Amino acid sequence: MTNVLIVDNDRIAQEMLSTYVNSAPDRYRLVGVIADAANAAVVCLRNQVDLILMDVCTENDESGIDATAAIKQSHPQIKVIIVTSAPEVTFLEKARIAKADSFYYKNVSKEKLLDVMDRTMAGEYLWPENTPPVKIGNANSKEFTPTELKVLRHLVEGYSVVETAQAMGVKESTTRYHIENLKEKIYRGIATRADITRVTRRLGDEIAHVYGFPIPRRQAPVQER
Repeated sequence: MTNVLIVDNDRIAQEMLSTYVNSAPDRYRLVGVIADAANAAVVCLRNQVDLILMDVCTENDESGIDATAAIKQSHPQIKVIIVTSAPEVTFLEKARIAKADSFYYKNVSKEKLLDVMDRTMAGEYLWPENTPPVKIGNANSKEFTPTELKVLRHLVEGYSVVETAQAMGVKESTTRYHIENLKEKIYRGIATRADITRVTRRLGDEIAHVYGFPIPRRQAPVQER
């Protein structure tokens, strides 16, 4: 019998993964469901845990990948599958460095995830070749460059163009260039910079969920100078 720990701060995901695990009582037993990855190591000390289904971004902005690295160092026998809905390409490499055993996306069937669990417990290492594309506005997530994503994140957080340039250590003209590219991709060129600011704020939670980063909400966004 394989004892499973689920680490995910999303209630719907918790319920879904719990249902998947409980659907195979002949080989899996759910020993816990927690929202904060920082508590995973403690659970592993107090319970017999054989397999962890670990989300990337958890409660209190705790990183599931960092938690994986710590657990694999102290409990190398425990298998860890990163299970996320965030198609951020850097997560794959970071998870490999953390020595996660497998990596899979949440938008899979029960049968598929159970197959990944079975094969991971059998000693296989299962990793996707590519991240799945996601629509943001009129854009496909794969259309964004890493720099454009950084600009987008700052806009979502309420930064002005000047503040974004300062935070990224680039010229204001460079930031405006990237904003024009974002405008072209998200709106297909039929919007102003104010429009893109509004859409990034409106889609803020969606973008954060997709790319797996927290959005600290400002009390009063600074006006562009």
